[in-house]
Amino acid sequence: MVLYMEMDIGSRLKEARESKGLSLEEIQETTKIQKRYLNAIENNDFKTLPGKFYTRAFIREYASAVGLNPEEIMEDHKSELPSYEDEEIIKYSRTQRARQQTSKPKSSSKGTSLFPRILTGIVIIAIAIAIYVFFVNMNDSSGGENDPASTDGTDDAIELPADSDQESSEEEGSEEAPAEEEPAEESTDKPAEETNDEEAEEPAESEVKIELTQEGTGTFPEHVYTVTGVSERTATIELTGQAYLEATSPKGENNLTPPSMYSAEDSPINLDFSNQDQLYLKTGSVPNTKILINGEPVPFPNDHDTQKVLLNFE
Repeated sequence: MVLYMEMDIGSRLKEARESKGLSLEEIQETTKIQKRYLNAIENNDFKTLPGKFYTRAFIREYASAVGLNPEEIMEDHKSELPSYEDEEIIKYSRTQRARQQTSKPKSSSKGTSLFPRILTGIVIIAIAIAIYVFFVNMNDSSGGENDPASTDGTDDAIELPADSDQESSEEEGSEEAPAEEEPAEESTDKPAEETNDEEAEEPAESEVKIELTQEGTGTFPEHVYTVTGVSERTATIELTGQAYLEATSPKGENNLTPPSMYSAEDSPINLDFSNQDQLYLKTGSVPNTKILINGEPVPFPNDHDTQKVLLNFE
């Protein structure tokens, strides 16, 4: 232990790697950490790494890959490692700035959304006025034609036959009206029956269920889930900050997104793994990562920052 305490953390990891005969390329393949970051860790050049949080996460991965206890390494060399304080300040300011940018368009859109409504109201009022004026003019013109003072000739000889014809036509129309109304009752019943049949034939939507079947252990645990009630093989990853992500389907085969660092600006990340029954994910920041299957979140069973998720679809 005294010998290790005299060595810095980068030299200790490098010595462990060389003692096992492993190259940086092999460590990169195992941990999915880029070679330039592994070099930076061995040289204690932590400024090259993407952030102080991921400095710790990458060192844990490196230590585990070369057979060292990650927690013991972190404890022995905690004075060499960066703290979280500055990282939290940067993360908060970035999130606050994003909220301010998204809130501005909403306030300006309220004013523009009122304009179409006002314009629609004006058009409706104008149409109503035009209809009113039209009917007023129609009533005035019809009243002038039926005025007895404006007609020529005798008062009784011409108007009596017209009245009798109108009364007889109205009586005939009133007698024929009930016969025409009877078929209308049958037509109102049929659409109701058809709609009830259509509603009965509509299948109920299946419920998405995500069940944890095996909880992982260690500093980088791998959890296994069973997912049912999903017809389309798609997933969405939402980020609230920086996170290292890796997604394959099935496990260890087809990369759905390049293994790399992502931020809230890249969110959401949509994954399509059609014709596959398995999705495998790695995240370097559980607090900043949310996995959704058809809108249902995948629960993380513990508070480890770095975790793996294996989803089996049935």
